[in-house]
Amino acid sequence: MSQITLRNARLFAEDHFTEPTSLNISKGRIAATGEDAAHAAGEASAESIDIDGGFVMPGFIESHGHPSMYGRTLLQVDVRPAVVTSIAEIQEAIAAAARETEAGGWIRGAGWDETYLAEDRVPTRADLDAVAPDHPVVLTRTCRHMLLVNSKALELSGVDENTPDPTGGRLVKDSSGQLTGLCQEKAMDLIAVPDYEPAELAGGFARAEQQFLDWGITTVHDMSTSRADLRLYTELAAEGRLGVRLRPWLWALTQMGYDGILDGALEAGVTSGLGDDWMRIQGAKFVLDGGVGGKTAALCCPYENSDETGILYIDDETLTEHLRAATAGGLRLAIHSIGDAAIAQARRALQNIGDDEAIRSRRTRIEHCTLPTDEDLDFLADWNIIAASSVGFIYHLGDSYLKVLGRERMPRVYPHRSFIDRGIIAPGNSDVPVTNGNPWEGIFGAVTRTTKTGQVLDSEQNITLPEAIRAYTSDAAYTSFEEAALGTLAPGAHADLQVYDRDPFACSPEEWLELRPQAVYVAGTARQLSAQR
Repeated sequence: MSQITLRNARLFAEDHFTEPTSLNISKGRIAATGEDAAHAAGEASAESIDIDGGFVMPGFIESHGHPSMYGRTLLQVDVRPAVVTSIAEIQEAIAAAARETEAGGWIRGAGWDETYLAEDRVPTRADLDAVAPDHPVVLTRTCRHMLLVNSKALELSGVDENTPDPTGGRLVKDSSGQLTGLCQEKAMDLIAVPDYEPAELAGGFARAEQQFLDWGITTVHDMSTSRADLRLYTELAAEGRLGVRLRPWLWALTQMGYDGILDGALEAGVTSGLGDDWMRIQGAKFVLDGGVGGKTAALCCPYENSDETGILYIDDETLTEHLRAATAGGLRLAIHSIGDAAIAQARRALQNIGDDEAIRSRRTRIEHCTLPTDEDLDFLADWNIIAASSVGFIYHLGDSYLKVLGRERMPRVYPHRSFIDRGIIAPGNSDVPVTNGNPWEGIFGAVTRTTKTGQVLDSEQNITLPEAIRAYTSDAAYTSFEEAALGTLAPGAHADLQVYDRDPFACSPEEWLELRPQAVYVAGTARQLSAQR
């Protein structure tokens, strides 16, 4: 039915929910609210649904995720901190996979984080060799900036102690000069792990899509779109089989084990905006540094109790040339810059491209934007640059941040109070599958600045619940020039909605972590949610 009216609906209104009213949906968009919607409900062609005082919010927008990568992860051995708490348990999981995998077959896993392991150390290839000597094993760290591999994987990849470190990467060795199996940043490109077959990718993506819906997410920005991903998304969109809206960002350069597609896109004349309401290409994504927990994010000052300052992938001149080419080719820019040294590099490159108007007007993004300085904040505000903040990391990874950055730097970590006070648009994100993709966990961290173990990082950068919700709705919509169509309940917007049986404003912050939508609509169509969420 093309017209639906939700009755007895309490509608989200910035810092509260309205009294029960009506919301009318016509042809996949919000047609009217309040008395106008109630009048429309009386028309013979309208289906009327009483939601019994439910609390209606816009669908969440994951403004920086990796849906296809997440789909791959769901096909792999799960070694996240929520599942394994020790290296011994990782070994048990790999041993179980080895028993089910033919000899020589690759075993892939993801999610380990040494911060939460009982042994309080990074696993080694010897740990993996002990339980799977005849299978190549590759385990991706939670940050996705490191791989842990065993001896068989190194052998099949042609990597040994004589293999030189690539520029922007490191093959970690122990004190005796032997490879530990840890491959950082560009060194991941050296591991010849095969990708999944198209049918496997489609199956994994379908599982990821279902999880997004269960979280109330109705639009996802893919920040690492490969050729295979783009082909999959295009096919699903053409067949009308997308369950959520996709906003792909093309993976620009060959890095982190992924082939870059910038040159091919420019040669083909692909520009930002190509697509439709279901799938629309946003631009090109560039990566400058690594992650904080693994000490590969590029810092101006060393990590705590260390002389390490992380890794920068690329030099200024080369970066500027790539950004200039993408800009001239009509592609928007998204630049992964976590450490302050990387943010500074992005700032220099953007200022040197030679097309200031394009940078200012195209809603250019700094991805993660973890440790901006005052100079960086001034630049973001002046140039209308979006701080695509991974504030979801506070809850999940804040403990490791505190450990390696120290207490003094915590007020600079995802500084949302500073972003908002300076007028910088800062959508929140989880970087899923780097962390769990539930937006309420990001909202909790943004408001309380508290980690999952209860550590409070600081008391300076807290924001309010309405501001945090906006980070996952209207601010996120702004990043794709869709603030009138997404992340809002205004007439004319897409009818992408989520319904709750509790008022978030009446809940404690800890209760937000348990919130789950009772219903989710995309383009006015109710989506099936998992029985166990």
